[in-house]
Amino acid sequence: MSSITRLLSILELFSEAKPFLSVEDVAAELDCSIPTAYRYVRELLDAGLLIRFAGGDYGLGPRIIKLDYHLRMSDPLLAVGQPIMRELSDHSGFDVVMSRWYGNELVDTHRETHGAALDLRYGRGRPRPLFLGAAPKAILSTFPKAKLAVLFDEYADEIAQSGLGATLDEFRASLLKIRRAGFYLSRGELENSVSALASPLFTDDSGEAVGSLAVIVPTQRLEFANLDRLVESIQEAAARISQRTRALIESRGAGAITPSHTVARAKRSA
Repeated sequence: MSSITRLLSILELFSEAKPFLSVEDVAAELDCSIPTAYRYVRELLDAGLLIRFAGGDYGLGPRIIKLDYHLRMSDPLLAVGQPIMRELSDHSGFDVVMSRWYGNELVDTHRETHGAALDLRYGRGRPRPLFLGAAPKAILSTFPKAKLAVLFDEYADEIAQSGLGATLDEFRASLLKIRRAGFYLSRGELENSVSALASPLFTDDSGEAVGSLAVIVPTQRLEFANLDRLVESIQEAAARISQRTRALIESRGAGAITPSHTVARAKRSA
């Protein structure tokens, strides 16, 4: 592992359970000397990625917040998706959430709230279970066989507990049904009082989703909802976001997209 990789891996050590770290913690986790840990921590402090507290422990620094802002402003999928999500939330009367798959983590990146806010357990940036709920299953259904095999080797127990199958063949068969449907409806899988209807999001023509769009419905209201209409709405919105994101990436390059460009393009395409 290179020095820069080891240095940046310190940021991965922070979690909800461990929001603060000492230099000794860093040395133990990285299996390095105390002087080396001090050097790594000092470099992250100078970059604004860490901050030192009076007791001597360290936490994530203000530069993280700035980077999150720039991420939200530069992400083409998010920039294209926000106005469409607001429209879907207004028309459906429910909250709408965008989730993204990064490596082997699933996180919510944006939420449009309608009326009284639902108290959801997971919010922007908090990693979610990989195999429970509508969002991950909609995304997983698009993954190629080889990628599913790797996931099954690593997470066989979690996959079985999620009801997706006790063998690789069962896992793939469950996801194939979701793929053919083009959406997945979860009923209280992630939170007892919450159901969700999700469809995959794409940024290219590979057929492999990078995220999902979901309508969040209180389970007690599910029986009164027009599910056929919700399925149609979520699939149409996801298709619009995917199509416009692909077009923007192809015409401008992801790094050249700004929110103003995106909003203007979205208005012209509406």
